[in-house]
Amino acid sequence: METKGQYKLQFPTLKRSDTRVKTYSENTNHHHQQQQKQEVRHIGFLKVHKAASSTMQNIFFRFGLKRNLTYVFTKHPNYFSRSAEMHLPLVKPRYRKGYDILCNHGVFNYDIYSSLLPKDTVYLAIVRDPLAVFISAVNYYSQELDYIAQITGNRLQELIQRPEVYDREFFSYTKNVMARDFGFPESNNRNRTIAKLKDLGQIFKLVLLVEYFEESLILMKRYLRWKLKEILFLSLNVYKNGQTSKDLTLNDTKKFKKRNQLDYTVYNFFYKKFWDQYNSETDDINLEVKHFKSVLFDLNIFCNNKAHENDGSLMTVEESKWTEQFTVIVEDCKYMTKDELEFITLLRQKQGSELRG
Repeated sequence: METKGQYKLQFPTLKRSDTRVKTYSENTNHHHQQQQKQEVRHIGFLKVHKAASSTMQNIFFRFGLKRNLTYVFTKHPNYFSRSAEMHLPLVKPRYRKGYDILCNHGVFNYDIYSSLLPKDTVYLAIVRDPLAVFISAVNYYSQELDYIAQITGNRLQELIQRPEVYDREFFSYTKNVMARDFGFPESNNRNRTIAKLKDLGQIFKLVLLVEYFEESLILMKRYLRWKLKEILFLSLNVYKNGQTSKDLTLNDTKKFKKRNQLDYTVYNFFYKKFWDQYNSETDDINLEVKHFKSVLFDLNIFCNNKAHENDGSLMTVEESKWTEQFTVIVEDCKYMTKDELEFITLLRQKQGSELRG
């Protein structure tokens, strides 16, 4: 039961030219200092395709930029690997030793990831309902991938009903892409799949769920001992046009579940694991999520208001049970929406890992 005065909904307010931060009690200050000392800075994030992974990557980029951390980059503009075995050549940073974070697209191989990252690295990933991944991929790659671009009419139905014509491979951007990114072999063998999931379940500290994104971020915040400001986000790569589930029949979705059976096995495994972890947290986690959503609501208003771009406005989030008071400025909004390649270029320059022609 929540005690009176323990928690008060304090929505962020907009203030101008007010950069002062209130003074906290000695105990509260000590708590936040301890949290900062213990925060997790070594992260291996599996950037799963079409699963809010660009938004997650942006969070890790902003976190590391503030702390001058070092990222794993290769000679590819934004990929770490395209298969579990074949990894792209690294671009080693000048003037630095070792890496802190790996969060570019890659097919997961623990031996390779762990050979580059520190021993205390926390491994994270994210999954999404396979049908939603499929629809997003078809819309996103409709003009980029030949096997999708050549389809006239209902692309979703054609790919599901006639995979032997358009989508013949075991893995593709529209077939079992999550399982591919997690490093599964090309097999539907049940015993091998179960063994692989068991290994992954031990390696990954947390696999977030796109459908419960705010809940996932709050759980991640607790596991990494981060502050609330570090997990603020504005959604990236959201496409409102294109086909939707309304373009599918029940027969289509039934066949799709068989077609992408491996992805459903992966998704269901991590879905259950996530809720087991979430429900084992203290009872106030639901209130913390509610508070986080209220902050995000006002963050979107603040960042999307063009009038704030040149007037020096800032947003103040008041102290609560889960956060010290902090402010958000327009520059923060710009970093939250910074293009992936532009952000990578900035980080490459900062750590001396530039791509050179």
